[in-house]
Amino acid sequence: MARGAGQPEFSLFEGESVRGQQAMLAGLCTRIFDSFDPDYLARRLPGLIDPVLHVAHGDGGAALGFKIGYRRGPSLLYSWLGGVVPEARGQGIAARLMQAQHDWAAVQGYHNVETRTRATNNRMIIVNLTAGFHIAGVESDEAGHLMVIQRRRLNTLP
Repeated sequence: MARGAGQPEFSLFEGESVRGQQAMLAGLCTRIFDSFDPDYLARRLPGLIDPVLHVAHGDGGAALGFKIGYRRGPSLLYSWLGGVVPEARGQGIAARLMQAQHDWAAVQGYHNVETRTRATNNRMIIVNLTAGFHIAGVESDEAGHLMVIQRRRLNTLP
């Protein structure tokens, strides 16, 4: 994919090739998220149905961020996990990863994207609302954290 000077390049992985990126993803997640447990990724990744991974790369090919989703129904893509390394934040990379994921999903025939975020993560809730998501509900996760469910209808192709 062509890019301008200093602009990240994006890679796409689908299906089994996503699972082959586990080590890279674990490294990114430990840089992005406080107290990330790589075993969480190792437990969840093998069970994902039709996973898709978008990765942003900077100069020299270093991974700067990612967005991973998977099928949760015939026309629902669940946007599971994503983030940008601290030193690359504030450059619009997360928004571009989200848009790339949604564009891909629409082409694949998905009608909706859904995500969940902790109710205390106001920043992510606002980013999702700005991107066209609406609040579809709330629930508690296994640890008792209140989770906000957000959903966005995609402009699917005819």
